[in-house]
Amino acid sequence: MDNKKREEVNSSDKWNIELVYKDIDSFNADMEKTLKEIDILENMQTDFLTSSEKFKEFLMQDEKTSRMIEKLSVYANCRNDEDKREAKYQELSGKITNLYSLYNEKTSSVIPEILKLDKKIIDKYIEEQKELEPYKYYFDVIFLKKEHILDEQVEKVLSSYLPVLSAPSEISSYLTNADIKFGFIEDENKNKVELTESNYSIFLKSKNRDVRKQAFKTMLNTYGNFKNTLTSSYSGAINYDTITARLRNYTSSIEMYLSSKKIPIELYNNLIKTVRSNIDVLYDYYALKKDILGLTEFHLYDGYVKVIKDNEKKYSYDEAKEIVLKALNILGDDYIRVLETAFTEGWVDKYPNIGKRTGAYSTGSYDTLPYVLLNYTNTYNDISTLAHELGHSMHTYYSNKYNPYINSGYPIFLAEIASTTNELLLSNYMYLNSSTKEEKLDILNEKLDLFKATIFRQTMFAEFEKNAHEYVEDKNILTSDYLCDMYYKLNKDYFGDNVIVDDEIKYEWLRIPHFYTPFYVYQYATSLSISCYIAENIINKTPGFKEKYIEFLKSGGRNYPLEVLKIIDIDLTNTEIFESAIKLFKNTIEEFKKVYYKE
Repeated sequence: MDNKKREEVNSSDKWNIELVYKDIDSFNADMEKTLKEIDILENMQTDFLTSSEKFKEFLMQDEKTSRMIEKLSVYANCRNDEDKREAKYQELSGKITNLYSLYNEKTSSVIPEILKLDKKIIDKYIEEQKELEPYKYYFDVIFLKKEHILDEQVEKVLSSYLPVLSAPSEISSYLTNADIKFGFIEDENKNKVELTESNYSIFLKSKNRDVRKQAFKTMLNTYGNFKNTLTSSYSGAINYDTITARLRNYTSSIEMYLSSKKIPIELYNNLIKTVRSNIDVLYDYYALKKDILGLTEFHLYDGYVKVIKDNEKKYSYDEAKEIVLKALNILGDDYIRVLETAFTEGWVDKYPNIGKRTGAYSTGSYDTLPYVLLNYTNTYNDISTLAHELGHSMHTYYSNKYNPYINSGYPIFLAEIASTTNELLLSNYMYLNSSTKEEKLDILNEKLDLFKATIFRQTMFAEFEKNAHEYVEDKNILTSDYLCDMYYKLNKDYFGDNVIVDDEIKYEWLRIPHFYTPFYVYQYATSLSISCYIAENIINKTPGFKEKYIEFLKSGGRNYPLEVLKIIDIDLTNTEIFESAIKLFKNTIEEFKKVYYKE
């Protein structure tokens, strides 16, 4: 399928992107209109705060402009991802980058001007103009930052330095993705092959222990050769966070990043505390893998290989569609009715083709369909990916339908919940309907890997970056020795005494790009924990819970994340949700043992 050119792919297998714009001429026409709308928006800024009427007119113009930009962006980026080699689509994507830059430049003074006012004035404007009622939460969030906004001249200087301050992330990205060469290893057939970031994970899963050992040591030792450069890069990013937090009167970097959505630091700490206090469950997981693999010594490079035979069963896309619909039928008639339109109205771009972007994602705007890009190749993992991405798209559909534009975008903190809930519901359905021991073990193995990678590994990452930031905030200088030793110790803690923690692991942090998006990774662990709670209640048919979950999907971004979670009876200020997710992991380990060792 992937050797087809884009024009050779059946229209029924493509997303219906022509619903956004029928062709590039239509796109360009709307682009010209949008440029004029930005000019209008700029001209309105001279007196937009002088009355509630002018304030409303400005916000309505800003909404109109933003929606046009987002619609253009969906079309351009989807077209570009259909075939990354096409110059005409690369140009569209470049136009969008410039358009966002122009919009940000022309509106950069709006928030600082608003924050010069007493919030009571904005509240009064909203009260006088009923159409602005949905903006109440939006301005609550903005004024939450007021005490952290500096004077206009300082803000202007900081803003002008942003391209320079993004350099650490860019340096790391170019170095690790373009400049570093990892050398060669021997594959399972004794062929000499070049090791890359793309094939590293494949070799780590090799059934041949020597192959995965080679890959592990070669990859991480290569990163170790660049430890000083990459430490300098990461140190620059943390120094930026620390200095900015201090200038903006935050007590710490973590407070700066979490407080804008009222996420308490206690939540972050509770996650780490709960995972650490239940770390013996992870030790049991590795003990099980060691036993099944028949190893006298279990090394870190043994952690990714499957302990069971690969599931070679193939599923056509039509079979996958039916499986997903049946698995998610438990969410109710309305959910399924909408989900069926995803398969009939062109939401999904199904198969690989030459030049198509790899991987999968869900995208869309307030004025487009919630599109899904896939690279479907008939495996069970592809079915899981389909369910996952449709979880995002259904969340987007409900958020857009039941909220005005200003409140339609749900925050990152909630973004992975619907997708991983779908994965868990699919896993449960497939397990109950599997007919062989091999199928059951494959499903349980996928589930165990999800828990290990998302709750435990991401929490370890979260602890690493918290420690690194605190070290700098305590007036210490980050060195490669400190970071490598700290990361090595974390691995010792998280893997336990029965796993040989190879020395090379101390360099692994150098290849983790997420560390350049501060205090982000913990949200993977919180999302899966929440999804476990949701899936269990839906599977157990807790009275009224399904309806609460659909209401959660409809909530969009109309309130702070922890308030939205109260819709589904979740309180993350305690550790109960994290503990229940780890308990489910433990139960899955026991279920795997029962099935595996059954005669």
